[in-house]
Amino acid sequence: MDKKRVYKQAFFLILGVILSIFPVAAQAVAEAGLPQIIINIPSRTLELYQGEILLKEYPVAIGKPSTPTPVGEFTVFEKEVNPCWYPPGKQYVVPSGPDNPLGYRWLGIAPLYGIHGTNAPWSIGTAVSNGCVRMQEEDVEDLFERITCDTPVKIEYERVKVRVDDKGRATVGIYPDVYGRQKVTLLGVKQALAKAGLEGLAEEDFLQALIRKVPDQQVEFARIHKLKINGTLRPEYIITREGKKQIPVMTLADILNTTVSWDESKQTAARQDKVVPAKKLGNSVYIDIENLPNLFEGREVWNERENCLELTLPVAKFEGQIVSGDLWRMDSHRAMPALAVAKLLGERIKWQAATGELVVHGKPVSVAVIGEQPYISVADLGKVFNLAAEWDDTEQTLEMSYPLYAIDYSMYLDPGEEFF
Repeated sequence: MDKKRVYKQAFFLILGVILSIFPVAAQAVAEAGLPQIIINIPSRTLELYQGEILLKEYPVAIGKPSTPTPVGEFTVFEKEVNPCWYPPGKQYVVPSGPDNPLGYRWLGIAPLYGIHGTNAPWSIGTAVSNGCVRMQEEDVEDLFERITCDTPVKIEYERVKVRVDDKGRATVGIYPDVYGRQKVTLLGVKQALAKAGLEGLAEEDFLQALIRKVPDQQVEFARIHKLKINGTLRPEYIITREGKKQIPVMTLADILNTTVSWDESKQTAARQDKVVPAKKLGNSVYIDIENLPNLFEGREVWNERENCLELTLPVAKFEGQIVSGDLWRMDSHRAMPALAVAKLLGERIKWQAATGELVVHGKPVSVAVIGEQPYISVADLGKVFNLAAEWDDTEQTLEMSYPLYAIDYSMYLDPGEEFF
């Protein structure tokens, strides 16, 4: 190996050490949307990311246990087409060609270590190299064109891999302990799922079977779908398990500012007097989408192109903010919970649950009792609370504003006093 190449590799080794001292740099690369490479030794895979988006995954060969591939953070400092090979401890050079084990592309990441092609394609997926990372020739040529020098490379040793692909397939993989460094436990797999935001979505028996078998590949356990409510994309998601789409019903209740109760002994979720089957996965309670209309009115549309469930649910808003999802259809009109309206406006009212009588401003008000709570017709909101209300059936939204009529406060003023 010529001196110029040795000096260059030494320089970039020092640079790599400096970057490893400041791991914030790796995070900055992800946040900036720049290309980065992650190589996982147990799964023998190389993943190319654009920021946090996985662009492509390639199978690779890694170092054998006696000459392991090093773990750590590196940087591509050298790109070479038709590289020569300098056999360790030998005094000769193997030029580019079919006898060269480096193949026809070389990506240097540290002195004596790199990502390269191979003249032994059968070796991909095994642990046979002197520490370098081998790729199929067509794969390394593809990678070579996608990246530049200074592309960060992270080599890790993770036997558990959790992934969600662009079609929403959630998978978990348990991989061989090729260097005898890491034991896989049920707790460790659960922690990996929780870190990925998938806590509780895989059954314990399923995970324990994977740990025993070590399938050496990703195994699907759920499908993840986006959730849009009344036109707003939510950070929460719905899932498909055992062929059925399911939604976290408590999260939905929180979004709509309403109440859903969970009965663990009966495995049910209830809203007012309506009850549906439910199941708790991790910290969330899920119900089947097909049972959603039994708890919530509204419309649902499945958007296949965006892998998204779009829900349009009836909500009441005050000055643009959701006040309540407790809008109930009563014959030809809708009703609002009177206590929620009074609280919103700071009104003092008297509710006698025993007699079903509601008094507002000293006058009795006609109400319907639902779930032991008084509901007032939307048409009566104006005359009872001086509240303007307009129902939009397309958007399934009740827009409220206050006051409906201007309030004359002069009757409450003392003419002998000054007010500013």
